[in-house]
Amino acid sequence: MKTFFKLFFEKQLRYSPFFYKRLKAVQELEKLDKSKIESLQEEKFLKLLNRLYHQSPFYASLYKKHHIKPDQIKSIRDLPLLPVITKHDVVKHRESIFIGSKLNRTTSNSSGTSGLTVRVYRDYQSVIEEGAYQWAHRIKFGHHPGMKTVVLRGNLNMREKERYDPFTKTLYLSSYHLNMENAEWYYQRIKDFAPNAILAYPSSVESLANFFTVLNKRLAVPVIFTSSETLYSYQREKIEKIFQSRIIDWYGNSERTIALKEEKDGLYDQVPLYSINEFEQDHIITTNLTNASFPLIRYKVDDVIELQEDHTQPHYLARRVKRIQGRADDVLILPDGRRVGMICNAFDGIDHILLSQVVQENPDAIDINLVVADEYSQDEEQLLHKQLEDNIGDVSYKIRYIDEEQIIKSKNGKFKLVVNKMQEDDEHLQTQVLD
Repeated sequence: MKTFFKLFFEKQLRYSPFFYKRLKAVQELEKLDKSKIESLQEEKFLKLLNRLYHQSPFYASLYKKHHIKPDQIKSIRDLPLLPVITKHDVVKHRESIFIGSKLNRTTSNSSGTSGLTVRVYRDYQSVIEEGAYQWAHRIKFGHHPGMKTVVLRGNLNMREKERYDPFTKTLYLSSYHLNMENAEWYYQRIKDFAPNAILAYPSSVESLANFFTVLNKRLAVPVIFTSSETLYSYQREKIEKIFQSRIIDWYGNSERTIALKEEKDGLYDQVPLYSINEFEQDHIITTNLTNASFPLIRYKVDDVIELQEDHTQPHYLARRVKRIQGRADDVLILPDGRRVGMICNAFDGIDHILLSQVVQENPDAIDINLVVADEYSQDEEQLLHKQLEDNIGDVSYKIRYIDEEQIIKSKNGKFKLVVNKMQEDDEHLQTQVLD
């Protein structure tokens, strides 16, 4: 009974009249041309900057230290005049960054590879805003609030295998019980529920695709929305085949300082009036516009984005994204200093590799850890060797065949294709020095 009332209360909060008002407003933004969006973006940013300069002890001190006054920043093009902040600044100065009401705030956590937890504050308005943006995107692909949805995103703990929310017609399935022993159960639950969409981590729905491949089963789900992890090309191919579906990806972060939405042509668009993004070669500088209570201005995000070529636009104005390569530490560092960020291509087209993970201890120690099906053949191994050579050249590596339990995942079950322990050691040392 307690869970019933909790779900009812959450539904009233998240799908209030205010939500539908914001949803309509976000949908209207899609109709505006680029120049109008940029004008509104600039207006919103300048208003926010003036407010935080006078209300946030952190920003007031930071900008005075750099001899910056709000009237010096007259447009988005002046953004580079402002200093960049990092997750270490957020950890150290969280309370002085927050400028909202303590009665109207919740927390969101983001953990990096070093184990450093970045906790940020969000207010009710920003939670509703986030929901409006995500639902506007889902509606474009035929999924509306109230339609049957399966969620496979770590919402449940180890003690729960499933939970049903009758108010939103959402079936939550545990991402912690994904194994071959439970595969038939997952298949039957999804088949019987017949969802219009699945919301999932890429690695979680990929695990299901692997199990169903072994069981020789298929499902028909109209659309799958992935987020929170890098979606690799080989995962997309496998998942869409088994679920007879189309994957639509959403890129964002727990700090809510950037969002990119995949469109029908496979490219990603920046979400209008969500943030201002400056794309650098090996990171992004982000400025959020949807959480006025906890503004992060020029916040560094260690992700690598490949932009569509467009030399007519400065790097900090609207540009389309061709590919999300993943975190800057999701790369191999080769002995000659090369950094390889698209190793996922090496696993394309090899049907009987169920899970793969590349672990690097040092430039000369690269392990290719594979979980394979019984049908995995010598020809497929040879193809893998060829594709690895195409991606990393004549570099020494070792292929290891392991059990699924040996795949490295984070505490919340998230998966990374590349586990670069060289980068983890560097980041851990940097954290110790800064702290």
